[in-house]
Amino acid sequence: MNSIKMISSRVLFTLLGMLLIGGGLALPARGVELIGAQPAATGPKVSKALLLDAAHAGERIVAVGERGIVLYSDDQGQNWLQAVVPVDVTLTSVSFVDAKHGWATGHDAVILATEDGGANWVLQHADPDLDVPLLDVYFESATSGLAVGGRGNLFRTDDGGKTWTNQVVLTRDDFDSHLFGISKSPSGSYFLASEQGVLYRSDDGGATWTQLDSPYRGSFFGVITTSAGRVVAFAMLGHVAVSDDNGSTWRLVPTGTDKSFMSATISAGGAVVLAGLDGAIAVSRDGGESFELMSQPERRKFARLLQKRDGTWLAFGEGGVRSISLDIK
Repeated sequence: MNSIKMISSRVLFTLLGMLLIGGGLALPARGVELIGAQPAATGPKVSKALLLDAAHAGERIVAVGERGIVLYSDDQGQNWLQAVVPVDVTLTSVSFVDAKHGWATGHDAVILATEDGGANWVLQHADPDLDVPLLDVYFESATSGLAVGGRGNLFRTDDGGKTWTNQVVLTRDDFDSHLFGISKSPSGSYFLASEQGVLYRSDDGGATWTQLDSPYRGSFFGVITTSAGRVVAFAMLGHVAVSDDNGSTWRLVPTGTDKSFMSATISAGGAVVLAGLDGAIAVSRDGGESFELMSQPERRKFARLLQKRDGTWLAFGEGGVRSISLDIK
């Protein structure tokens, strides 16, 4: 069997460099007994746990991370409360369609849902035997959503998560590469970022996928689209590829760093903000045409940057959440 197909959830994140760091809590061994049996970890160190994603839920900010930890803040990050979560597996991604309805994904193919802005969560889906983490989630509306993850697994719902159907997205040579990120463009197309330089596009709402010709052969960890329609795919070792024709052709854009980017955010002013390992931050004020380094001296690993209502920024990742100073509108 191909060794990559045997990668477990823990090893996958070890490769990303995100679970080797001291988040303040030790990770549990994974297994079927975790699903639905143990609630999320609690205790005084929860606020310093490894956080892997964050999102706005109206005026609220919600963050997810290791051991099922979900934190939320109603004062723009000054104070944090812990949500009620029924599982203690690592949570990797979170997305909201409005102030109340959101979804989070995690290891063991876990999908959680909330109807109260992230204070309480219910388990919608889990499959420990599948042995894959789900790494990103995107909802177009309160009923229609997609979740993607290890070994090409893509889950889809059209009823708000009451039921999920699974398909495996394969490359041209029938390889089930890990799917790291999903995004929807203003044109209506969906894009997937995957390992080994693989990028996909769907023009039918995610029912079928076409592999695109990529300029890079390393892993892409995510993809984002600007309001002007430019597609920006970010990758390991500081690589960024952009497309101005809905993914038909791509070109590499220098970033000035060899640190891997793990997330991208569009600022209130339209800047593309990339963040990743060892404090790497690269900012494009021209829609991805060029990038300026604004890396942080502490060299912490960033999983996500989020802009607050007043224009300042929060960084999520190693050691929990903290405010950082960035001259970005």
